[in-house]
Amino acid sequence: MKNLQIPEPLLIQFDLHHRLYNNVLEGFTDEESNRRLTGFPQLNHVKYLAGHLLNSQYGIAAIAGLKPDIKWNDLFAVMGQSEAKDGFAYPSLEEIKTEWNHLHEPTLRGLKELQADDLNLKPPSPFDQVSENIGQLWAFISHHQAYHIGQIGILRRAFGKEPMSYQ
Repeated sequence: MKNLQIPEPLLIQFDLHHRLYNNVLEGFTDEESNRRLTGFPQLNHVKYLAGHLLNSQYGIAAIAGLKPDIKWNDLFAVMGQSEAKDGFAYPSLEEIKTEWNHLHEPTLRGLKELQADDLNLKPPSPFDQVSENIGQLWAFISHHQAYHIGQIGILRRAFGKEPMSYQ
């Protein structure tokens, strides 16, 4: 029996998040991205959210069979293992975006090579703590990415920027 390919909507969503990540960060200066919204100290700043999204993208890369060199894990770790820091010398927003964009094509190629049955496999550590299988993990990370891209979209407007483009 022939093994079925990964459903195309999952790949479309992966590409959508890639485009939206870049679009939502467009126009932020490095200084702005490292500053919390005035009067809302409980909110993360854009740079932390961008790095945290990058860190989750490493999870998608792992699903795709890559073994990326995880940069800045101590600053942006997922699963509650990091938090935004004020007055901290983070990597530049451009460095974070460059790493995100560097991961995209190899990850997409790896995802396209997955078979539908692979979605039932156990996820790699430490993601096996939040999902029973790769399919659940992919769904969770996709939701996580959409959530944080939306947060940055709200911050865009609060910083007086145009809404994020979907194009």
